[in-house]
Amino acid sequence: MHNVVQVGEGDYNSCRVSGPSRTYTSGNDHIQLSHGGKAFFICSLPGHCQQGMKIAVTA
Repeated sequence: MHNVVQVGEGDYNSCRVSGPSRTYTSGNDHIQLSHGGKAFFICSLPGHCQQGMKIAVTA
């Protein structure tokens, strides 16, 4: 099982969640990217982000 957590660039680079963040867990979530620039997402389960379960999206 995985989750998706929207994080800032620093947390994305270090694979950590340092503050309150929106977490998606259903596997059928939709995330609207309403601003220009980059958005960063990681899986917050132990070791998953470090093994590559993360994505940066440019909108």
